[in-house]
Amino acid sequence: MSTWRDVITEAAVRANIVYRKKEVPADIFTTASNLLKGILQEYSNRKFITAYSNESNFVPVSESFLVGEGPDVTVQAAKIQTPQSVLYRINDNEWVPLNFIAYDQFYAAGYGDYCVSWQPTGINQYKLYFRPRFVAQNRTCKLIYTLEMQFADNDIINLPTPYVELLTRALAYKLTVAYPRTDATKQNSLKLELTELENMLQASNASQKIITRNLNNRGSLLGNLISGEFVFGG
Repeated sequence: MSTWRDVITEAAVRANIVYRKKEVPADIFTTASNLLKGILQEYSNRKFITAYSNESNFVPVSESFLVGEGPDVTVQAAKIQTPQSVLYRINDNEWVPLNFIAYDQFYAAGYGDYCVSWQPTGINQYKLYFRPRFVAQNRTCKLIYTLEMQFADNDIINLPTPYVELLTRALAYKLTVAYPRTDATKQNSLKLELTELENMLQASNASQKIITRNLNNRGSLLGNLISGEFVFGG
C-alpha cells in the first residue's frame, strides 16, 4: 500500500527533483502535497476515481433545502465536496436520473418537472432545488456526491494500484512544470505516459457504468412511457 508521502516521493524522483531514497525538501513537499490534492479532486470530479464518493437517500420535503454538514441541513451528507447527480426511485431495483439544470436556468420554461439544480452555500454544504410537482409525488431520491479528501503525510491511499500510478504520473508531470529540471523530451514523455493511463482507465470506467433508465425529462413521465420514447432514446 502506498502512503501520501510515497506518492509524492516517487513523483519527485520521476521528475528528477530528488534522487531515489533521498528526502524531498520540505518546501517542495508542501508544494507537491497541494498539487496532489488538486489532482485528486480533479479526477474525482471527472469521475476517474469513484472510491471517494458517497450517497444519501431522502424524500424531498420542499422545493429547496440544504444538504451536507451544519445545523440547518435537511439531508446529512458528510464531507460533501460536489454533488454528482440526483436520481429518483421508480421501483425496488431501478433509479432514474433527474435532469440537472444550472441554477440560473432552473426556473425557465420547457424543462418539465423531472429536473434538479444545486448551488454551494458554504463549506461542505449545498442547496438543492426541485420542481413543486415533483416534490408533491413524495418520491425517494438518491444524492450521489464526491467527498472532500484530506490526507496527512503518512496516510495510506486506499486505491487500486492503477489509480495510485495515475496519481503518481499526474503529480510527476505537474512537478516538471513547477520545477523544470528535465528537458522537454522527458516532460513530454511523462505527459504521454499520463495520457495513456488516463485513456485506459477512462475506457475501463465507461464499460462499468451502472445502467439506468434515461427518460426525457422535458416531457411528462406518463407521456414518455405511453409513447415508448424512453426505449428509443428520445
